[in-house]
Amino acid sequence: MIANSSKLETRPPTVFTTTSLIVISLYGLVLAVPVLISFMIVSVQHFGLLTFLVPAAAIVLSIFLLPLGFGNPYVCRLVRSLEPPGESQLVQVTRDPRQRGGLFAVLEDADDFGFLKLTETALVFDGDSIRLSVPYNRVRNLKQQNTGWRSLFAYGAQTSLLVSDLPEAGRFVFAERSSWILPTSRKNAQRMYKSLRKKVEESTSSPREQ
Repeated sequence: MIANSSKLETRPPTVFTTTSLIVISLYGLVLAVPVLISFMIVSVQHFGLLTFLVPAAAIVLSIFLLPLGFGNPYVCRLVRSLEPPGESQLVQVTRDPRQRGGLFAVLEDADDFGFLKLTETALVFDGDSIRLSVPYNRVRNLKQQNTGWRSLFAYGAQTSLLVSDLPEAGRFVFAERSSWILPTSRKNAQRMYKSLRKKVEESTSSPREQ
């Protein structure tokens, strides 16, 4: 028998704590290194074409390394013990309204990190403090959205959805966190959305879900 109702469980975080948030934030310094080096190079050069090209190249490199600056390598190690058997994808989830509040919500746009798994019948997210299971026929208003200014509108698009039988839970927004470089981030994000979209569309046409 196919489960026909969604489930949401929350618990106090054990690994995604304030200390983890500080470490993740420090990874942002990586993005400043190419820019600082470019300024040092330009400062000893005569005014010319290089004074424009070197800083521009540094900015492009920083954008290319955006996932690294978001602390994704650390996030991978942080939640490794949560990885379920079978194929899954490391993601962050953000709830609207937010589950986290205060300064934490200001510094980090994720409410939790964990693994998103698409089973035969449901979307399952296993995270540090959130566990969510949603049958595909309960997914509503599935769409992609840009990550905004925080990621310079460049990071892989987020996947946003509502759960029809959990209206009080608000919107769930998933973003991939397994990549180290920008092209991989965009590729992983697109694959996540397309896979989920396909599952949801199949659930609406399959007689098993009726």
